[in-house]
Amino acid sequence: MPAIHVDNVSFTYTGSVHPTLRSLDVTIPEGEFLLLAGPSGCGKSTLALALAGLIPERIAGSFEGHIYLGDKDVSAMDLHQVSQHIGIVFQNPDEQLVHLDVESEVAFGPENMALPNAEIERRVAQALAYTQMEAFRDLEIFALSGGQKQRVAIAATLAMQSRVLILDEPTSDLDPVGTQEVLGVLRALNKQYGWTIILIEHKIDEVMPWVDRVLLMDAGRIAVDAPARAAFSNLEPWQRLGVAIPQMVTLAHALPDVFQSTLPLSVDEAYAALRNTAYAQALRQQAQQSSAIHPLTNRQEKSVLSWKKVSLNYGDKQVLDGVDLTIQQQEWVALIGANGMGKTSLASLAMGFQAPTHGRIHYEDQQVIPGRIARQSEHMAYLFQAADKMLFTATVEQELLFGLKHQRKRNKQATIPYSIDQLLEIIDLTAYRHFNPFHLSHGQRKRLALGALLTRYPRVFILDEPTTGQDEGHAQAFLQFLEQLREQERLTYLMITHNMEAVARYANRVVVLNAGQIVMDDAPAYVFARNEELARYGILAPPVAQLHARLCEGDARQVALNIDVLVKSFQALKVFL
Repeated sequence: MPAIHVDNVSFTYTGSVHPTLRSLDVTIPEGEFLLLAGPSGCGKSTLALALAGLIPERIAGSFEGHIYLGDKDVSAMDLHQVSQHIGIVFQNPDEQLVHLDVESEVAFGPENMALPNAEIERRVAQALAYTQMEAFRDLEIFALSGGQKQRVAIAATLAMQSRVLILDEPTSDLDPVGTQEVLGVLRALNKQYGWTIILIEHKIDEVMPWVDRVLLMDAGRIAVDAPARAAFSNLEPWQRLGVAIPQMVTLAHALPDVFQSTLPLSVDEAYAALRNTAYAQALRQQAQQSSAIHPLTNRQEKSVLSWKKVSLNYGDKQVLDGVDLTIQQQEWVALIGANGMGKTSLASLAMGFQAPTHGRIHYEDQQVIPGRIARQSEHMAYLFQAADKMLFTATVEQELLFGLKHQRKRNKQATIPYSIDQLLEIIDLTAYRHFNPFHLSHGQRKRLALGALLTRYPRVFILDEPTTGQDEGHAQAFLQFLEQLREQERLTYLMITHNMEAVARYANRVVVLNAGQIVMDDAPAYVFARNEELARYGILAPPVAQLHARLCEGDARQVALNIDVLVKSFQALKVFL
């Protein structure tokens, strides 16, 4: 398969004043595994659409320049011709899935290529095996979790066997172990068969060990173009753009005496450099002297939400099994676990979206009545995993004003602690005030949905994957705002997420759900110390926590949750050389 050449490409969406892509010149050699990084709205997804031939053929706007696959001009080819060479997995799997069941979805592409039945079957079986979805082959799409849908979308694209594969945040809804599985599949296809992989991701820590080259985009241009390790020799452009820097890279810059010759891109590399140093020896001594595993502190606050002996079945499938859970006022509880373990189902019961098979759910002293969603929404706000479904007005400003104009009667006297102008600034959409929401990037639309919920001033937020599609800078800014608001207004958060660094930074309690049951419930520093057990539940702790636990050789009862804490612990132990 020939190289891809992006030759002086610019693109401006219809209705937009400013170009999204600006005179791009890039060459992507055959068989390269490329990471395309950058803040939300920088043009990553637009470039992906152009590479896949959807721009300019299917998406309106002003396109200049050329994109070549060898000597073929992609921008001048029919889309069905491009799709035989270049496949794309969209950011939101719901935009890509068109069939009712998993098998039909994966078979759709090969069937349209008029392949023999035996070849179609071979490709379907192979793609489902690659994505660990064989057991779900006969299920209907609507019965899948968001992460499982994402795996189906990847499988359907793999079945086409396009030698160039573009993936726009393919792991955003996957659990950490699932993320590594998918990345391993992509790397195998890349290495064994020479497929060219173009990956757009905000999960920089997770993807860096797998990629060959990094392009960092800034406002439609390329800010960094370098091999993976060399891309972080200068941290300034990453910091300026608010894009995540791998934790092990940050640690290496903080400990130059240990990491003199190279930057580690993985926990394995950092562990190899540190395991025989005074730093590791001091951590082990500290771990051996620490007390037993810390129990949750007894909480005296009034219960806000509670699930009592709650079970939930979908037909013959048991999703929740006798769950007992109580959330106190002003807690920030992170609900984590592998895809399909019942996290969203547990949270949805609190809003009355469905009825439990057994048990009861209470908001304060009142039982949640299934179907009485309007009643629950007077107190709680639910951010759906597919936030696009929450947007329906013509402009960003109208989305934010809707909540204020249509509050239920009992909430009309509530004091809103910020104006629309302040909220636009907080969610970093001031410049987009009069834009159609669907002209925004995925991350921007997610922030808008969150902002619309804030205008209603609920006392409890249920946040289902709130950082999906957002770059590090915007995700941290928004989560920090939520933290400040929680403290000021005594709000309570239940956050479903696969973003373990967000859990480590903001949650004060972590509940791990596996096979419909709670298997861990403790403070983050103690939960993330149990690396081997977490891995069995589809969870990987943040890299710094993994490294701390490994350096302590299994003796750690609690671990550092960020690089600053780990470095400060070294300073406190007086082991700096």
